[in-house]
Amino acid sequence: MSECKTCTKDSKEHSTNLWKLHQEVKPCLLCNKNSGKHSEKLWNMHQTVLALGSQGEKLRPITIGFGPTTIARVHKWNTVEVNGKDSPYHIELIPIHMRCTGCRNSMSTREVDVADVLDGLCLECFCDQTDQEYTWHSVPWWAVNAGKYEVGKK
Repeated sequence: MSECKTCTKDSKEHSTNLWKLHQEVKPCLLCNKNSGKHSEKLWNMHQTVLALGSQGEKLRPITIGFGPTTIARVHKWNTVEVNGKDSPYHIELIPIHMRCTGCRNSMSTREVDVADVLDGLCLECFCDQTDQEYTWHSVPWWAVNAGKYEVGKK
């Protein structure tokens, strides 16, 4: 009878795979969180996306604009050498995205974080299947910027 370091539950309340995930701290390359912050199902989904997305090529972290750091595969093109050196344009970083199992569109980072709860669906497909109203702006305009524009506040 031992206590989990991550979730402070008893070892008997974990499956063997989840116990291993919680005891070993492994980083998830897809979402930049450690294995303790994943359920067993979410960890398997993220690792499957990485295995399919890499296509046998090397992986490298990439940050596009002000977005979060994600993972990309390094694709080498067959380019001409310049003065005996590789061309600076012979490498392309192709981002790996998790795709919705319903519509096959790329998922946002919020959807990727809860993919196990949504069963691999994006929010739009999940709302369609559960007969809920879906709007692309889930946060009201007054709640943006930490409530700076809250209604009735002056």
